[in-house]
Amino acid sequence: MDPPVPPGFLVELLHSVPHINITLHRVNDTFNPNSSIYIESLGILASIPAALLIISLVFLLLYLLTRCCDRKPRKPKSHGCQKCTLVFFAIVCCAAIGLGLYGNDDLHNGVLQIFGSGRKIEELILSVRNQTEMVKYNLKTKVVLSELEAKFEKPPQMYNQTAQYLLQDTVKMVKDNTTMAINALETVVYLTRPSHSEMTLNSLLNTYEFYEELRWPATLGFLTFLLLLCIILVIGATRSSRCALIFFSVCGLLAVTVCWLLSGIYLASAVALGDFCMKPNDFICSQQKLKDVQYTYCSSVGTNRYVLRLNESKDYLDRAKEALDIMNRIAINLYPRFEMSSKINRLSEELDDSKRQLIALSARADRRAVMEHYANATRGLCEGGLFGLTLMLLASLVSAAILSLLVCVDSHTWIYLTKKRPYEDKSETAPLFPAGAATASPASAQITAGTMTVNRTLLHAQAATSNGTTGGTLIPSSGRNGTTHGLRGLASYSGDESPPPDYNVVVHDNRASGHHTLGRLPSQQSHLAGPNNGKYATLSKQCKTLESSDFY
Repeated sequence: MDPPVPPGFLVELLHSVPHINITLHRVNDTFNPNSSIYIESLGILASIPAALLIISLVFLLLYLLTRCCDRKPRKPKSHGCQKCTLVFFAIVCCAAIGLGLYGNDDLHNGVLQIFGSGRKIEELILSVRNQTEMVKYNLKTKVVLSELEAKFEKPPQMYNQTAQYLLQDTVKMVKDNTTMAINALETVVYLTRPSHSEMTLNSLLNTYEFYEELRWPATLGFLTFLLLLCIILVIGATRSSRCALIFFSVCGLLAVTVCWLLSGIYLASAVALGDFCMKPNDFICSQQKLKDVQYTYCSSVGTNRYVLRLNESKDYLDRAKEALDIMNRIAINLYPRFEMSSKINRLSEELDDSKRQLIALSARADRRAVMEHYANATRGLCEGGLFGLTLMLLASLVSAAILSLLVCVDSHTWIYLTKKRPYEDKSETAPLFPAGAATASPASAQITAGTMTVNRTLLHAQAATSNGTTGGTLIPSSGRNGTTHGLRGLASYSGDESPPPDYNVVVHDNRASGHHTLGRLPSQQSHLAGPNNGKYATLSKQCKTLESSDFY
């Protein structure tokens, strides 16, 4: 039997993939899912991406072990090449994922085309069964159960025993032929009625439609998740975010595993579908459990059981119609007053109407009419569906390889990214008297803005006194409760330098007594002698004790 759709290039390419068993010997490549040898060959093909998964995981493990042992510091500029690599291959991976989304949509449309053609065939068979039952009911009630025999039992006006016997035999012939036609229709109804032990086309479509309703959104969701991972990687690479890069490393490893496993499933499925599309009719017609397919599609012209039984019923109706015409001619002569012709004409019209319906049913159940639906289903599976599955296979392989590379580069990148140190006032923990404070000059007491404390101010005052210079304290002209909250802006200066214009300088020079006192303002100072004969600067009693909250 010739296939409804000739195999294309893609079908021949996938069918040419070698089928080998566990001993690496070639096996038969004819599609046969019931054969353990054929399933074994598909399993070996599916194990190839699984082997690539193991190799990539081992390589990633070795790579991470080498990176853990490498503790050399890296300059920030050295990560630029790695970040560019991450961004570039993430964009390429997004393109591969987009190819997978397109292939998933093509495969889904091809499967939907199969379901649509199958539903049409199922509706056709159901309509044949319903109309057959209707014709059977009309013949049984309007022809077989008619009261012609009772009417003809009355004695005729013109007695003719031979004609009367002939009339009764003709009536019996009409009923017998009609009964035989009804029996043939009963056979058609029996063939089209599904049984509990047989697999029907409707149950098969319902099963695969349920699986497709799960497969399509699951694949779409996984590919969308991969797109989000790539977006997170691009954001983490551009912003040097360790959190985003670590998240991609963990989820990317899981995505690599799933992609390689899906590649094995897609490879085996694509090769099996290519084998099926080479000779789809051979496999379809070998399924004896699909009775509807056997009777409508696999039977050749003239051997369709539906059509044979319908034609048989039509032949019996033709014989009944001939007998009815003979009966009409005899009844007119024997019973002219009973108006037999009108009743016989109604029976004749019923037989003619039933015959027309049977002819229409035979045309609908013929293989040439069903052939179009099977051709559409085969075209949807072997062209659009197989093309989409092949795109998904390529997208899965490319995505798995690129994601493996991205996980390696990403792990190398975030390991050497240092965390940003939070802002802290290091001067709070600085020692009051550093080791080089005794020999430091006043210029060496320069303190960066925002880290000045009272301790360092006292050090500056001490250093200025010991060097014979006039020290000073810069106090802002505006403060909180008469004290300063801007000591972060304090800076040391020598006697020759002028203070900033926003600060007041408080200097008390008691050179006569060798004592220097630091105070807030001249009008608010009370001079007290230092504890060590003027060698160290002291604060006035009227000065407020500065706390840590005054500096922030």
